[in-house]
Amino acid sequence: MDATSFRRCWYALIPVIALSAATAMAQTPVASPTPPADSPTADAPTETKADPWQAQQDRLIVIGDELLKKRQPEAAIREAFEPVIQAHEARYADDGTIYFCSRDPAEALLYLLGVAADHTEGKGGGNARVLGPAWAYGYYGKAYALIELNRFDEAAVALDRALELAPANPQFLTERGYLYRASREWDKMLASNQAALEHVALAPESLRDTERARALRGAGYALIELDRLDEAERHFRDSLKIEPKNQVALDELDYIKQLRKKKP
Repeated sequence: MDATSFRRCWYALIPVIALSAATAMAQTPVASPTPPADSPTADAPTETKADPWQAQQDRLIVIGDELLKKRQPEAAIREAFEPVIQAHEARYADDGTIYFCSRDPAEALLYLLGVAADHTEGKGGGNARVLGPAWAYGYYGKAYALIELNRFDEAAVALDRALELAPANPQFLTERGYLYRASREWDKMLASNQAALEHVALAPESLRDTERARALRGAGYALIELDRLDEAERHFRDSLKIEPKNQVALDELDYIKQLRKKKP
């Protein structure tokens, strides 16, 4: 197997990322900040602690995670992620409220301030609420399972919906970058991973390094395809500062060396 074939085979494993950390966060309610007093369009959410209904949604996310680990993506969609999606869609009907999902108070504040700024500039109206992460992770888990089933177009639709609910979630952004990789849209793949890097400080502290390293690798991959090898090398070396033994980054650096040898 030549180096290029090995690289493609290795990267086929990339989308299968564990949801364990995300589901752990889903079981902890997000304490949502109160918006500025002069921003009446951004209402503080009332769901600051779990109720039985929300606890059930969180349990379903965990069940979906376990089914994915058992390589049962269809069951994960049917028995876990789709029920979470449907339950939220029914509970939070189209009532003019803008809904977001957040894992962290800083992320929640970013969304509320964005809605308030749009209102001030006359770009939108209505109230905004920030919920916990389960709704968005229902869509993310569904997308993840669809990728496992090689149903990439459907996965993109689900993942885009997850990003509507949590547009600054770096985990979602890097996964969207993977789908752009599958469609060979290198500029979009790079932009999605760069957006993840810009927002990684909003991730929960326990996940921040992992999500930063993954976004660096995703951006590095796109940069190789765009023949920006020096930048790609920097990204992979930066990722190794976080995860020194990551085999993907090490292999990509070797691949960059081979590409340079082929250049005139």
